[in-house]
Amino acid sequence: MVHSKMDSSQQRSDWGRMVFLASCALAAAGALWQRNASWPVWLAVALPLLAWPLLARSRTRRTGGSDVNDVILSFVDGLVIGVWVALVHFHLLASALMLMVLIHCTYAMQSVRHAMLAVVGAVAGVAVTGLLTSFDVQHSTSSWTIVGSLLAVAVYLTMQGIATGHLLRSLAHKEQMLMVMRRVDAMTGFFGRMYWQDLATRLFAYAKQKDIPAFLIVVDVDNFRELNSRHGDTAGDEVIIAVANTLRTCVRPGDATCRFGGDSFAVLLSGVNLDIANQIADRIHSQALNRRLRDWPDVQISVSIGIASLAKYHQTVDDWIHQAEAALEQARGAPRSYGSYAELEPISAAHLAELASMPGPAAAPAL
Repeated sequence: MVHSKMDSSQQRSDWGRMVFLASCALAAAGALWQRNASWPVWLAVALPLLAWPLLARSRTRRTGGSDVNDVILSFVDGLVIGVWVALVHFHLLASALMLMVLIHCTYAMQSVRHAMLAVVGAVAGVAVTGLLTSFDVQHSTSSWTIVGSLLAVAVYLTMQGIATGHLLRSLAHKEQMLMVMRRVDAMTGFFGRMYWQDLATRLFAYAKQKDIPAFLIVVDVDNFRELNSRHGDTAGDEVIIAVANTLRTCVRPGDATCRFGGDSFAVLLSGVNLDIANQIADRIHSQALNRRLRDWPDVQISVSIGIASLAKYHQTVDDWIHQAEAALEQARGAPRSYGSYAELEPISAAHLAELASMPGPAAAPAL
């Protein structure tokens, strides 16, 4: 994971360095063409443009992307631009553009401190190269300089736009992943408690409005703490997964199931009667008893189940949940009698769509 993050950061840094050097080189080329610069001057622009990104990448790989390495690279980035500013004889348009691109790119990719180090490097490059050019200043501006500067701006803004779009897509993907993580329990694949509570609120309102039967089943693993202390957390996790798999085979795909707590689950049923709800509960209890863990075959899985029918006296979804929990407490340790199981009819798509259209819980007012 650490190497992956470092490689991603290095790729962004390498990309940013190539973009800002190419943009600055275009601005410098326009001013140099105006002056009919000699080939050594052109070589002084071309060599850093081609070689410095490769050298910087190689150094980063050797040093592991340390902070000292970032400081050195920022200084050298500025040094290169300072040399180019002096080579174009401090032409106002080209020089200002190169310095602005340098500062913006270094600040955007790294930090204010690195941008300041780049400026220090640029001052050093200007001072050293300016001695060789006698600090000669180019005052006039030709069409070549303007074209080179416009191309530099176009390249830089285009590449920045592409990078920004990629960043926004990456952020959207991560936000989506976080939303999935908030909705889904990683161990069981069922809904998490908070998202399930939202679904329960929707079903509560829908069932009240349409006057249809709805049931809440709460399933709790018996003696889970004792099992954990005797066999260890790994065995406890396997029990949770086994009970989750049991629930998955006993309820309909559209029935909202969640991991209600550490060793408890909750299922929302709609469009069924009390007999069907009891049959589902019996099936869960029976199949859980028949489950065996591969590494702990002597572990007997047992669950207690509470069922609450949505009633008119339930004012809130919490009232409904509390009744199911009370039924669960009464059911602990009590034997269940099993009858024949009818095949469950699947939830209709129209029913699910209508339920999804119900408004969720109102947001809490800001304090």
